Amino acid sequence: MKVYDSIFDGHAALVLERSRRVHEEIAEGLTKEGAIPLAVGAFQMRNQCGGETGKRQNLERMLSTIRMAAAQGVQMLAFPEMCLPGYFTPVSGTAEEAVAANHALADIVGESPYVEALKAAAQDARMVLAFGFAEKADGVVYNAIGVIDANGEWLGTRRKAPLYPWPFELDSFAEPGPEHRSVVFRTKYATVGVSNCFDGEFPESIRRMRLEGAEILLWCNAACGDSHFGTSHRIHHSQAHAQANNMWVVCCNCVAENASGTSLIASPHAEPLVILPPDEEALAIATIDLAVVTSWEPWKSRVDGSGYKEKP
Repeated sequence: MKVYDSIFDGHAALVLERSRRVHEEIAEGLTKEGAIPLAVGAFQMRNQCGGETGKRQNLERMLSTIRMAAAQGVQMLAFPEMCLPGYFTPVSGTAEEAVAANHALADIVGESPYVEALKAAAQDARMVLAFGFAEKADGVVYNAIGVIDANGEWLGTRRKAPLYPWPFELDSFAEPGPEHRSVVFRTKYATVGVSNCFDGEFPESIRRMRLEGAEILLWCNAACGDSHFGTSHRIHHSQAHAQANNMWVVCCNCVAENASGTSLIASPHAEPLVILPPDEEALAIATIDLAVVTSWEPWKSRVDGSGYKEKP
């Protein structure tokens, strides 16, 4: 009997082969009656903190990407956490400077020309958007993911809960209570659950969203890590969420000096359809079939709901 003390040599090749087979299975399924195709994407955007000038540049890159993604047929697109103003970390300055930047660059929904520009772009492209920004509301600032429907309608925000326990977030942002950890939106194309970086590391939150009807998880991140080698935490988390909840997962990260990249799109059986490099600004795209997540048996009837009731 052979004994292994490391990963066997053929593992990477088998991952690629399984991914290829899933692509083939999806393509075959989309030819059948009852298929529900949806083209999804994740723009692994380079993080930039540069005040108001940097924010305007970030917006232009987002608008350009929306146009490019639309040309590729993308109908639903995820951007990274805090991509609009830039996610402020020790690379950019101190926690005190982060507070000043985050508050100065915060947007009030309904008044922000930046948000209005993204709404117009979503309408023009007939594309659902999820993007990170600093949201000013109720006299405080939130680390939020905004969601815009394909007709340009503002659907709402996922306000990060819980925040990552370091001063670059705790000193800048308000944290909603635990009742806000499940956020689901019914878009033109699909029902989506939305997570914001660290708060997506809690499987109970994802399960609540699935129980509330989410077919796709849009997970927007600015996850720190090794920009040269990447890290596997988002890959493993995304695949686990997909498998445990029979849902599609679009996990978008940023790239930066201290970020891990490796954005991905995972199938409900946990196999990756796309994984991006750790330090390359790039667009991940895949056409999925929503019909394969219509049924969630034999798991759904056996789930421990922990007191949460499924919404109609």
